[in-house]
Amino acid sequence: MKVLLLHLLIIGSIFANSKIYNAYALAIYDKDGNKEIIKNKRITNKDYKNICITEVFVNSRFKTDIPNVSIGNSRGHYQSSKSVYNKNNIKVGEIMKFKHYNVNKGYLIITINNKIYDRKTYVK
Repeated sequence: MKVLLLHLLIIGSIFANSKIYNAYALAIYDKDGNKEIIKNKRITNKDYKNICITEVFVNSRFKTDIPNVSIGNSRGHYQSSKSVYNKNNIKVGEIMKFKHYNVNKGYLIITINNKIYDRKTYVK
């Protein structure tokens, strides 16, 4: 019985590790819902003051910790997520939305478990 429990514990811990391959910002929305794709941009085209929403993609097969997304001093508040599947119906990641209040200019930074995954886009 103890051996069986030990095996279940070991197997469960192997599959519980959710390896995160990468995470990056996809888009940013202003308070009116206008979308700007920022995946490959260094600086945003528009100014985002006060309230905005960011879309973040986390590439992982399993459920991951919710990332910390910040723009300057404004920390994002988790709103929702949607799973993304490939053509073979295998989960490849999640798209998460975060709402930011009191936004000033600064870099959009994505961290998960104190590891920085994205910090290339400067939000005006």
